[in-house]
Amino acid sequence: MKQKKAHYGLNVLPSLFSLTNLFFGFMSVLLTFHGRYRMAALLIIIAALMDGLDGLVARATHTPSDFGIELDSLADAVSFGLATSILIYYWGMEMAGPPAVFFSFIFLTAGVLRLARYNVRSHVPSDRKHYQGLTVPSAAVFMAAVVNFHPIPLAARESGFLVAVLTLVIALCMVSTFPYRNFVKAFMGRQIGIRTALFVAVSLFGVLFYTRYFLLLFFGLNVLSGPAVALARALKKHPRKKAEPKVIPS
Repeated sequence: MKQKKAHYGLNVLPSLFSLTNLFFGFMSVLLTFHGRYRMAALLIIIAALMDGLDGLVARATHTPSDFGIELDSLADAVSFGLATSILIYYWGMEMAGPPAVFFSFIFLTAGVLRLARYNVRSHVPSDRKHYQGLTVPSAAVFMAAVVNFHPIPLAARESGFLVAVLTLVIALCMVSTFPYRNFVKAFMGRQIGIRTALFVAVSLFGVLFYTRYFLLLFFGLNVLSGPAVALARALKKHPRKKAEPKVIPS
């Protein structure tokens, strides 16, 4: 029986998107060093878009591979871990001195740990409806949205402290076990209803006309969704017992 020849061209497509993601992350680092923080933040967001497309292309062409998973993670470590940690350091925490280096490194470390955990668990079958912990691209895009909202570098130490606290919270969300919705999986293979169409229309309107507000609001809600879902599940699993009425003896 003659074996079918492998279509190596299709295998290249997801890798090209991963390398494009890496390129935008690299350019973001360079722009950060030149003080162009808004453009650096936007390139991180574009890199996240490329990161989402490489997975879609791999599934659409039926060419997922271990090589692609590793390449994607390495690109993510640079574009969303390194580039974002450098951006938030120079934009919002540089004035704080050595503590700023620590908190920036915490973000990078959490991102790398989150990617390593994802790689290990990618071989375990799952419904893929939820991620465990905030994804590194989502964390990076949220921080980039904060910078994009206020691209002027922060000068007050109090502001740097707030950015440090926010960085720590996002880092903890990445390494947590909070369930985060996989929006790509949620919309793939589903018929578009009225609510979904309305959501897409509102999102497109927000992105086009109120970009910085929409990005900050959408990805901010996404960050909060994990703890909110975890809390709802905990309350559902352990509901409060209703107080039994006391019986007064006659």
